[in-house]
Amino acid sequence: MAAQIYILTATVNIGQQGGVDLPGCMEKIQKLMCSYSGATKCVHKYKVTGEATVVAVFEVSNVIGLERTVAGLARLGNIDVTCKPLIHYGKFAEYLDVPNSSHLLSENSLASDKQLLWLQFTLEYPGKSTQDLVATWAREAAAVINARSGGLHLELYKNVMERKVHCFIAIDPIAGDKLSFELPVMQENGNGVTIVAHAVHNLDDYCSRISSETFPNTVSMHD
Repeated sequence: MAAQIYILTATVNIGQQGGVDLPGCMEKIQKLMCSYSGATKCVHKYKVTGEATVVAVFEVSNVIGLERTVAGLARLGNIDVTCKPLIHYGKFAEYLDVPNSSHLLSENSLASDKQLLWLQFTLEYPGKSTQDLVATWAREAAAVINARSGGLHLELYKNVMERKVHCFIAIDPIAGDKLSFELPVMQENGNGVTIVAHAVHNLDDYCSRISSETFPNTVSMHD
């Protein structure tokens, strides 16, 4: 059986506890996600910038491994966890008969000097038929393939049986804002699209820097 894909968020309830060592908690979450179960492979893991939330994408060969990871998160304390099944966007593009869909299946490192964003697209289609939506979505997938082949760093996944897409992208915020107006799905169905954008950064990078990096005229976190 092929590995299944899931997107998981873990949010520390900092407002419901009497003081939280957030960096320490994030390090524990990082360790759980990286090596708690051999039946799970964490392919993306990011801390949402300015929030006590981690978002991660897992490839899971045995769902009990994922359940054990969630059980480990529960033992850390007051943490909310959400989990949704995904399919890779490249597989969805294959279903839409979009040429060169396999280009979306290869890994494309998001390491970049650009801003990392987690975009959540929700698609409705008021006044359109399902066939209209599928045709627009096929053009959207073709545009994404061209952009990725042209050097844009992004990874995409679709929620199973939902009209919702997750995009992790490395892009300058101004360029990203401009791009959001140029997408086929926005130009053809803009009033049916909702985008939620979060800035994120690599969880490993956060854990390695948060307690050690210093700045001029600032006090250490340990003082």
